[in-house]
Amino acid sequence: MDLSIGKLRWLRVSTLVAGIAVLVSACGTAPSSTSETPKNGGTLIWALDSDADTLNPFVASTLPDFALLSHIYPNLYSSDKNLNVIPDLADGMPSVSSDGTVWTVKMKKNGKWSDGTPITADDVIATEKLQAAPTLDTDYAYDWSKLKKIEKVDTYTVKFTLTEPFAPFLAVNLVGYIAPASVFGTVDPAKVRNMPTSTAPTVTGGPYKFDKWVPGQEIDLSANLAYFNGRPHYDKAIAKIITDATAAANALINGDVSWHYKLGEAGAGGVSKAKAASNVVVHTYQDLGYIDFRMNTRKGHIFDNVLTRQALASVLDKSSIVQAATQGAGAPLWGDIVPASWAYDAASVVKYPLDVNKAKSLMQQAGWTIGADGVATRPNPSGSGTQRFVGKIRVRAGKPDRIKAAEIIADQVKQIGMQLTPDPTDFKVFYKPIQQGNFDVFIAGFQLNLDPDDWSTASSDQLQPEHHEGQNWTGYSNLELD
Repeated sequence: MDLSIGKLRWLRVSTLVAGIAVLVSACGTAPSSTSETPKNGGTLIWALDSDADTLNPFVASTLPDFALLSHIYPNLYSSDKNLNVIPDLADGMPSVSSDGTVWTVKMKKNGKWSDGTPITADDVIATEKLQAAPTLDTDYAYDWSKLKKIEKVDTYTVKFTLTEPFAPFLAVNLVGYIAPASVFGTVDPAKVRNMPTSTAPTVTGGPYKFDKWVPGQEIDLSANLAYFNGRPHYDKAIAKIITDATAAANALINGDVSWHYKLGEAGAGGVSKAKAASNVVVHTYQDLGYIDFRMNTRKGHIFDNVLTRQALASVLDKSSIVQAATQGAGAPLWGDIVPASWAYDAASVVKYPLDVNKAKSLMQQAGWTIGADGVATRPNPSGSGTQRFVGKIRVRAGKPDRIKAAEIIADQVKQIGMQLTPDPTDFKVFYKPIQQGNFDVFIAGFQLNLDPDDWSTASSDQLQPEHHEGQNWTGYSNLELD
């Protein structure tokens, strides 16, 4: 189960040197608020909050992975700043049959891979077939279950035939990357993770091309002058890996980096210091990201009872947590659909008002009794004796906002006998125990897709470790939700 803490209005930040905060349309030396004509040239150095795990699009599963891959691989369809689906490699919106089962996509004819070969229907088909392969070794959940067949109509036209009408097909399946058939078309799906392209892709088709990767330090990209949507304005883009959010904010203010898109995670003073700096322009915007507090609901764990989870929700003062952790740069969120999503419906959101007495009652109903030392206990569900309500809040090291939230949560839940201790952990080893089900609770950042179906994180057939590619790490299982 997850308890959403807050929707972050990510602070998109650029210095006056960078000009604007998107790699493809940077504006030379002008501030983003001006209307100067963009100029080509120069280098953008930006802060990345963790090293990537891979540059293989079929294996990628973390936000740093996606942040980099979005600049080196093209998409069939993408989204605009208002989160509307728009064509990218596609030459217009798809044609859909009257019964909703046949989707035909025509592609632009000027798309080229970095080796000079054209991007064609063969690449689209190769990408789908590898994503759908049952033996694909990946940590990401692809779902092509509604696809009956895919066909090449001609060099630049692809036809998708579905088993039944499926409205989200555009947002779920057609918004996404296309990979070169020359590289991935004949690979064994079970061996895709360890391909050389995972660390040094040589054939790409996005606005930038891969140059080099110095693990733990930086990843360098150079402009793709043949990019089908027009060359990016910067000649080079360098992602500096700065895992500590405060250090990244200081690097921005000191001019060591020109763009930091997660300034809001810098903790107390980070945002205000950036706004006060004469060489920094701070922009705020809402996206599909959110910070979540997720509990291990498996039998025998301290949050295995829904009443206990409701008690936690009832004892937390979300507004004070979000305010203190984000300096007002975030907003409390109930559930995992954020206000920026078209699917958000404020009237249907289930909220748990702050009510400590109710929370205590729910704990008692769940079988917990607060002891003389202030810690709740219950009969041990796994054997004899008692179980104490003691656990750790796994949280990423170097993220002051999340650590602050964990500290406040730990303090507030003491009122109902929960003893939770923040456990800051390096990102490189953060997820492994979670994926194996060996955790109490964790705080992490997540990102919705354009279609906000939470199948991959909440469905029973996506449980980990039972299903390697699934992302239902909490053990939550509900037949009605399935």
